[in-house]
Amino acid sequence: MPDVSYEIAQDALTVDIVSETPFTAQSNGVHTAFVQMVDALEKVGVRAVPNAKDRCDIVHIHTVGPYSLLKLLANKRRSVVSAHLVPDSFVGSLALAKLWKPLAKMYLSFFYSLPKAVVAVSPSVRDELKEMGVKKDIFYIPNGVDLDKFRRCEQTRDRLRARLGIAEDAFVVISVGQVQPRKGVQTFIDTARELPDVTFLWIGGTPFEWLSADYDGMQKLMKDTPRNLRFIGEVPLDDMPAYYNAADVLFFPSVQETFGLVVVEAGAAQLPLLMSRLSTYEALFGKGYIPGTRETFKDYVLQLKNDHKFYEEYAQRAFEIATRYDDVKQAEELVRVYEGILEEASQKAAHKAALKATQKAAQKSIRTRRV
Repeated sequence: MPDVSYEIAQDALTVDIVSETPFTAQSNGVHTAFVQMVDALEKVGVRAVPNAKDRCDIVHIHTVGPYSLLKLLANKRRSVVSAHLVPDSFVGSLALAKLWKPLAKMYLSFFYSLPKAVVAVSPSVRDELKEMGVKKDIFYIPNGVDLDKFRRCEQTRDRLRARLGIAEDAFVVISVGQVQPRKGVQTFIDTARELPDVTFLWIGGTPFEWLSADYDGMQKLMKDTPRNLRFIGEVPLDDMPAYYNAADVLFFPSVQETFGLVVVEAGAAQLPLLMSRLSTYEALFGKGYIPGTRETFKDYVLQLKNDHKFYEEYAQRAFEIATRYDDVKQAEELVRVYEGILEEASQKAAHKAALKATQKAAQKSIRTRRV
């Protein structure tokens, strides 16, 4: 959790931010979104409590497991769910997902239909929720990032490069994500093989181990890599800004994403963004990134390495992307959703109290006439 303290009023809105990631796997985008949301809400004066034990005004849920389901069932009328996952998110992430994807779709449709409101982290997720038959209020509010946390710092860059044994003048390409087929690991390795003069780093591991898609295959891939590629493993969230600073480019060849929080983090560090050509990215990031394919990734890496003007143009575009997804903007939009839910609940409570008072008065009148 963030170690920064913010001034929060005693009577502030309280929100229970729910996620199962603190006691399962933390090296994923959902956990990052969960942690950053707590920090962002506190910046705007909300008392955000991770997995609160006491009652809060609003319950905001990020994961879809049994703990989250119990929280949701107990707080349906004042709950919000952030939809980070759609059925396709499991394919290429977890073992045999193609076989149980129909069941996952049924469960997610059930789960996302329980809360008072659903937050879609991208336009594609919003469309998917509607296609799944979710009838609740759906708000498009993308994930946010603390820009200052990931801002470019040459001293940080130099320190981490020295610790990793990377030369100051090396051109470093980084990717961040779990080691799974969906993330494009094979493409990353193939591109590294074609560019022996470029240093490639992959940040992330396989936290679900044998439950991960093609776990054995991924382990073999990591053992058979070119000398210019290193799999760093899982890195604490607080250390990630240093890794972005040590890099020159984010190369993100994932084949399916609902948002891609690492894209915004890398953009805040002014790294040009080389990514797969996905419709999700087109809606979120426009022309701020370089859309590539397996056949063109190598050429784009070389162009970024050798063409300073091209590099600077996309570094600036990446930073402009990051400014659009500032975490305070996200928090302010969420507060409006929370206030709308509480206002509706208050109106219903007032209506119910008035109705009860009317019924009580009517019963009293009947008794009086009988007397």
